[in-house]
Amino acid sequence: MQSYKKEFAEFLVRADALQFGEFTLKSGRISPYFFNSSKFNNGPLIEELGLFYAEAIAENAQNCTLIFGPAYKGIPLCVSSASALSGRLNKNIGYFFNRKEKKTHGDQGILVGQLPLARDSVVMVDDVITDGLTKIESVALIRELCGVDFSGVLVALDRMEKNSHGNDAIAEFQQKTGVPVWSIITIREICAYLKNRKIDGSVVLNESTFIKIENYLAQHSVRS
Repeated sequence: MQSYKKEFAEFLVRADALQFGEFTLKSGRISPYFFNSSKFNNGPLIEELGLFYAEAIAENAQNCTLIFGPAYKGIPLCVSSASALSGRLNKNIGYFFNRKEKKTHGDQGILVGQLPLARDSVVMVDDVITDGLTKIESVALIRELCGVDFSGVLVALDRMEKNSHGNDAIAEFQQKTGVPVWSIITIREICAYLKNRKIDGSVVLNESTFIKIENYLAQHSVRS
């Protein structure tokens, strides 16, 4: 496992963005863990998060010139990722995002930021893929408005689960859009690294919790 993935797993724990217990998801499933991206709610945390996105973008899309974030969660992600990647590569990386509501005054545009050109290599960033609908709509929107395609989509965490239709959400998204999906880390990578490991003096993922997650994935996961 790459060193940045290990650092990211620890970062998620320290930021309290990765929690273990019993959580009812939007799907109605009872999950033994929860990823809460709203915990990245201050300057230092969102700046550090951007560094991890930049690492993964540099690994998977070396020619990236522009980063898109779907409203709303993707907006701070695209800004922090573009800033971090610009610093990492010592080059100008742009960002843009969409409005949920169409603006009726001023420029009346639905996109905000540096609009993509045909020569751009565009990467979309988001926290997770659940059913993929928002990202499918985003791909269609950018294709229609700008005539460009995405080089890929990067999410922070791949839960590796079936969607509400019983299909692999990521595989279904890739099939519908033709756009590859990458993640900074997967839940199985997190479990492999954090199991019985002390973070700041405490074990956050003990044997019992590890088994609960394994049982949950055995029921809901589509990939090993």
